[in-house]
Amino acid sequence: MTQLAETLFSNTAPIAWPQLLTLQSTTIKQVTYSQGQFNISAQQQLVMDKPNCDSANSNSSSHYLTLIGRTISSDALLNLLSALSALQPADGIIIYPPASYPLQLVTVDSNAVTSNSNAVANNSNAAQGDIVVLGFTALTDTLQQQFKDTLASWSNDYQIDYALTQTLPSLNQPGVVLMDMDSTTIQIECIDEIAKLAGVGEQVAAVTAQAMNGELDFSESLRSRVATLTNCPESVLTQVADAMPLMSGLELLIATLHQANWKVAIASGGFTYFADRLQADLGFDAVYANELEIIDGTLTGKVIGGIVDAQVKADTLQALALQYQIAPQQTVAIGDGANDLIMLKAAALGVAIHAKPIVQQQAQVALNHHDLEGLVGLLQAASCVNTSWSQ
Repeated sequence: MTQLAETLFSNTAPIAWPQLLTLQSTTIKQVTYSQGQFNISAQQQLVMDKPNCDSANSNSSSHYLTLIGRTISSDALLNLLSALSALQPADGIIIYPPASYPLQLVTVDSNAVTSNSNAVANNSNAAQGDIVVLGFTALTDTLQQQFKDTLASWSNDYQIDYALTQTLPSLNQPGVVLMDMDSTTIQIECIDEIAKLAGVGEQVAAVTAQAMNGELDFSESLRSRVATLTNCPESVLTQVADAMPLMSGLELLIATLHQANWKVAIASGGFTYFADRLQADLGFDAVYANELEIIDGTLTGKVIGGIVDAQVKADTLQALALQYQIAPQQTVAIGDGANDLIMLKAAALGVAIHAKPIVQQQAQVALNHHDLEGLVGLLQAASCVNTSWSQ
């Protein structure tokens, strides 16, 4: 085993550490960090997802920590390694070879995204972000919480998102991503935009905010909001649909998933009028949402059939995994509101994006410094674990 002081790495960006380390050793199977020291080994210690049965007082398990940022500097990473090492995990921190991920999709025609199999492969001219994955062979519940407290402050200081997880869904195997629509795939709440044009904007927006924060029953609040839209002309829906602003990174995410043979769907407490438009324009494999009753070109103020609520979203994820024969560890969900929480918890990787406080607190992963390109970075973390330092 070769030991190197962290000062050697202080002036080199982590993305270039593989080149730096190959100058020090010809055979590198694993790199670990402990108390200011990098250890280069010709043997590999695996991070495996199983509890440590030797712990009598608390559960202890292995975890991966994925870091994604537009730039991850040596200063940022060394500060984090030092802080986490000071918390004294049972073994050294495993460092996997860093990688890059695209921050945008280079394409002119958004309608061509799903039909262009080379859309992601030809993305080399786009801006790139950095991925670093760290491994921990044993983290107690107490240590996990200490890690999260440290990471929350560090993340804000460096504008870097992170995910502390026990599994890493891989783009090398089929999978499924189920997405919320309003404030997730698009940047607006469609019902609020309809209400503005119908003259009841403030009234509806206040109820929407309460529902998304988990302060109201979602189904009841939706029906009450839709009731305020009675006699609104259907042309208002068309006006809102024509102006829907996509969440940044959405087209990149869809192209990445389809190229990897993944399925991507929408489950929304919003409306089919908008979800169907997104499916037609962007190629979602399936969409599930609520249907507004429209008679003679006018909204009646009613929703047809049952409401797509929190439980329906979670059930939809399980149904899609069964339909497409997706392994449970290959399921991903992403959303922002309280009605997404059950869905996020049902997924192997549940991701909150620019989420409400209650969702930030309960979700497995929160994207605060990225849009949907952040999920592309998270899904490429598994490739870091499977890459050799010596390549």
